[in-house]
Amino acid sequence: MQASKGEKFDAAAYVRSIWNDQLQKKLDSAIDISILRQSLQSGSDKAFDENTHALAIGNYRYALVKGIAVVDKVNQDDVTILIESQPNFKATLATEFVYGNALRDASGLIDLKAFPNTNDLNAVSEELNRMVRNKVVPSIKPLLKVGSKIEFTGAIELNKEHVRFDNIEIIPVRIKTVS
Repeated sequence: MQASKGEKFDAAAYVRSIWNDQLQKKLDSAIDISILRQSLQSGSDKAFDENTHALAIGNYRYALVKGIAVVDKVNQDDVTILIESQPNFKATLATEFVYGNALRDASGLIDLKAFPNTNDLNAVSEELNRMVRNKVVPSIKPLLKVGSKIEFTGAIELNKEHVRFDNIEIIPVRIKTVS
């Protein structure tokens, strides 16, 4: 999807090309957020290597996670959920301010070397976030009512040096209600 010399990179076309096929398959292989939390809190670097991605060296790592939760509170900019498998495990679904590189990097689909400049790479993040804001969030917001049980899949950002899951923010990519 890289443009020929002299042509501008079309980030929207690139994201559309990976969204429906490659990304959806990656979402199917997301790790359960409770399992990830337990394995990372054990202090194992192996758990980071096996379950997270990053485009560069550093402390920030990204993961695709899934789980079942109950909607605890619907706020103006996000939704607080209670993860079903662990008591007192709260997380936040971003529904307004979706930004950053979490979805781009968590998927493991993007190769840093495939982009000749950081502007194109950042444009991919912007387009993925735009897809979440314009397609995912409007389709899921009506499902997110206090007490609703949901199944979610999304991306998270973790700091390897300071692993914290308290109210961790999840960029939602797939949500459905569970009976």
